[in-house]
Parts: sequence; structure tokens; C-alpha cells
Amino acid sequence: MKKKHTSSFRQRAIKELITEKSISDQNQIAVLLGEKYGIETNQAVVSRDLRKLGVSKKPLKGIMIYEMNKLDVQTEIFKLALIDIEHNEVMIVIKTHPGLAAFVGDYLDQCTDLNILGCLAGENVIFITPKTISELSKTFHAICKKFQLKK
Repeated sequence: MKKKHTSSFRQRAIKELITEKSISDQNQIAVLLGEKYGIETNQAVVSRDLRKLGVSKKPLKGIMIYEMNKLDVQTEIFKLALIDIEHNEVMIVIKTHPGLAAFVGDYLDQCTDLNILGCLAGENVIFITPKTISELSKTFHAICKKFQLKK
């Protein structure tokens, strides 16, 4: 009987596999996870983990293989998209270049470590509501720190 493993353990194992081998298929990753680490999983879970890890496919000798990105492209786009970030007593407001607010808002919604209840994005403005008003300043500073914004 195979043991249950945490998602962080599984994701570390996926990183190792991708670094060690040329892998072109998600089902292959699922099989290797079982063989090497005793992790029972399926293609859908592997797909989510690859997306969360920021893994991309690159050509190698005529086939597309998985590769760990050297830099987080989403974070880089996020930093370039921002014009300003401010807060008051109840919410955080981010101003972006036109057309980039939805991208930034979606990215922030995926960041589970930022204590964000939700975002509302327009064309170039995002309204962010923290999970608790009492920790608004902490959430604001966490966003600034995560994306190396000087405030």
C-alpha cells in the first residue's frame, strides 16, 4: 500500500525528476513519482503541480521537455505591470499599465501566502481586500516584499 504524501513533498519530487531526466509527458511524471518516491498520483494532479511550480516546456533534440524556469516570468511581468501601490484603512489599491490589471489581480488571487480575501480588477486598477482589516498593513507589506516593491 502506498503512503499519502503532502503536495509540497510531491512538488519537490517533481522538481527533482525534471532536473534529472528529460520528461515530455505528465503521465510519465506520475509513473516516475510512483516508482522513485512511492507517490501515487494522476495526470490532473501533476498538471496542477507543474502550473504551480511554473514549469514550462522547452525544445530539446526535436522534442518538447519539461524544464524548471530560471526566473518566475509571472513575477517579472507583475513587477513591470505595476505603476503604484497604496492602501487606506480598509483596502489596498494597485495601479497598473492599461490592460494589465486583470493579469495582476488573477496572479494575486493565486498567491495563497498573502492573506488576501479577494481582488477586483478593472482596466488598470485592482482593489484588494485583505482577509482581516487589522492585518491590512501586514498584507500590504507582504505584497511589496514578495514583488520587491519599494514602499
